[in-house]
Amino acid sequence: MGQEPLDLPEKIAQFWKTYRVPIILGSVSILFIIISLTILIKSTQTSTPITFSSEEASVAGIMRVGEMVVDIAGAVVKPGVYTLPAGSRVEDAIAAAGGVSKEVDADRLSKVVNRAAKLSDGAKLYIPKMGDSDETSHNRIVQRDELSTSHNTLIGLNPVSVNAASQSELEALTGIGPATAKKIISGRPYRTLEELVVKKAIGQALFDKLKGQLTL
Repeated sequence: MGQEPLDLPEKIAQFWKTYRVPIILGSVSILFIIISLTILIKSTQTSTPITFSSEEASVAGIMRVGEMVVDIAGAVVKPGVYTLPAGSRVEDAIAAAGGVSKEVDADRLSKVVNRAAKLSDGAKLYIPKMGDSDETSHNRIVQRDELSTSHNTLIGLNPVSVNAASQSELEALTGIGPATAKKIISGRPYRTLEELVVKKAIGQALFDKLKGQLTL
């Protein structure tokens, strides 16, 4: 005679005996997924939204990626602080300020301002006026406390040649007096700027401050 068919309880018991391990593992996995989703939803609902103060929002609105802010003063039509595209040059800043004004000292402008120089964020630029004394103009151009703390040299000044500059031109640089200027002149010619230190014309600390304003 054939085997008698199993009733329902026996079928369930046999099914559980055969598949209990996969069933248990699957149930545990589903439970972990439910717990994880619950925690995620609660953390999202209770987290504080990020907000910006009005000042931060204003700065964010002004300073966008690929832009810089520069301060231009002196003989321009509209002196002030301007936002320019990254990579802008001195000439772009002058144009943004309405161009040079009637007060401009054209001769001094051509000598001390490199209109093709690239600007950096936070740069301070002064366009010389007629009537500025040498001392006033120099102080207003290279005074360190007028510059950004991250920007130690003024963009726009023509570099001074250590091989060709006169004593008065060398003395116009901050930190160089008559004695140092004479040492620089007596040590000529220089094949590299670093030879200023090697030949003991100036010290390393002063060289580090001035190297951005020097050329051969």
